[in-house]
Amino acid sequence: MLYRLLARARYLTVVPVLGLLAACSSLFVMGGRLILHQLWVAVNIPKGQLTDNPILPTFEVESLQGINLMLVGTGCLTLALGMFSLFVQPLRLPSSFRVGNFHELKGQFANYVILAMAISFLENLTHLPEMIADRNSNGSELFFSGAGMALVTFALLAFKYWGGEKNGAGESEE
Repeated sequence: MLYRLLARARYLTVVPVLGLLAACSSLFVMGGRLILHQLWVAVNIPKGQLTDNPILPTFEVESLQGINLMLVGTGCLTLALGMFSLFVQPLRLPSSFRVGNFHELKGQFANYVILAMAISFLENLTHLPEMIADRNSNGSELFFSGAGMALVTFALLAFKYWGGEKNGAGESEE
C-alpha cells in the first residue's frame, strides 16, 4: 500500500506544473500586449518626428520590458515541461526543451534568469541620462547594480558547470 501511495505521489508534481503554465500564459499575454502596443506606437509616429522624439526613451524601455516578460514566460514553460517530463511522464520535446535530470533542468532555468537579469540591467542603462543630470548621483547605483548582477551570474554559471551531480566515482555525470 505504501509503495502504491509513493508511486502515485509523483502526480503531485502536476500542481506546480499547472501553476507554471498559468504564469507562463499570463507572462506571454502581458509581454505580447506590451510589444504590440509599442508596435502601434512605432507605426503611428508622424514622419517628421522620428528624431528627438520624447516617446523614444519610453519606447525602448517598454520594448525591453515586453521582451523580458516573454523571456521569463519561456523560462516558466521550460521549467513546467521539464518537471512534467522528469516526474510524471516523458514527453517528446524539441532538443532545446529536453532534460535528462533535475540538475539539467535547473541549469536551463538559470540561463533564463541570467538573460532576464541582463535585460533588466539594460533597462537600468536607459535611466543613465537622469543619473548624469542628478547632482546627488555619482553613478555608483549603476555600478553596484551591475556588480551585483555579475556576482549572481557568476554564481549561477559556477553552479551550472561545477555543481553537477556526482556519480559513485566522484566524477560529474554528463
